[in-house]
Amino acid sequence: MGKCAQVPFSGWLPRAMEGPTPSSAIFYGALSVHAGAFLLLRAGPLLDRAPLAAGALVAVGALTALHATLVGRVQSDVKSALAYASLTQVGIILVEIGLGLRWVALLHILGHGSVRSLQFLRAPSLLHDLHRVESAVGGHLARSGLRLERLVPARLRRRLYRFALERAYLDGLLDTFVVAPWLGLFRRADALERRLCRAVAGEKTGEGEGARGAG
Repeated sequence: MGKCAQVPFSGWLPRAMEGPTPSSAIFYGALSVHAGAFLLLRAGPLLDRAPLAAGALVAVGALTALHATLVGRVQSDVKSALAYASLTQVGIILVEIGLGLRWVALLHILGHGSVRSLQFLRAPSLLHDLHRVESAVGGHLARSGLRLERLVPARLRRRLYRFALERAYLDGLLDTFVVAPWLGLFRRADALERRLCRAVAGEKTGEGEGARGAG
């Protein structure tokens, strides 16, 4: 889930691809993100004997594809939109692996990696070409693709837009329920280690800190 940037660990991939050059972003969005899927392909016999694990894989992949599709539609820059498009396809690949369609998943990995590499290399000149075409036609080009927002009631569109704009609040949830508990555990372990070291050294509590402060 971490290597494939699946929910709830999806935040690292778009942020890793916002800054680097397109050639560097290829490594994350077209190569590295498929490593976890390839590992699952190699572990296919284990999934055949673990239907619960295969079902969990299908659920995680479907949830990631839905999340990335929703969030990707509100991105304002090309590379972030491509990052979430990559997440959508990788989620579908995991669904295929969980369903036992391994040859389909393998072909999907190869095709998606090739197409996404081309898109990342093409990203810098994409907006320039779009502006040139719009100048030639004398206006904005018509929006293409399926208008999914038409399927959502009007009173929920603003909330759904805010939800997608905040990237499903995954970063805040991870900070609260994953990062903060681990940091607290590490701080307590560090304090315990310091007390044990002082006890072994024969120092009294606070004596070492006072001596260092005086120095």
